[in-house]
Amino acid sequence: MKRLVARLMRMIGRRTCEDVVATLHDYFEGSLDPRLAAAIERHFQGCPDCRAFSRTYKEVVQLTGELGCDDIPDEVRQRVRAALREHAAATR
Repeated sequence: MKRLVARLMRMIGRRTCEDVVATLHDYFEGSLDPRLAAAIERHFQGCPDCRAFSRTYKEVVQLTGELGCDDIPDEVRQRVRAALREHAAATR
């Protein structure tokens, strides 16, 4: 809670793009304090980059939320798992 209050005060006083991006999940979930949500919306009005990023973020969340595990072909699953194993082995 303390971190949320600190973030709220920072956002109300001085909104940075980093602050806005850090709160997008909660913003789209509707779980932010109304003052913080309003501060983010004001930031969007003056920051086309954050506005564009937030649209993309929202679309990705919506699309990935709609993609069921059964929709992913087995071949793709195997290739992704193999790539993750290779990456993990290379970073050890």
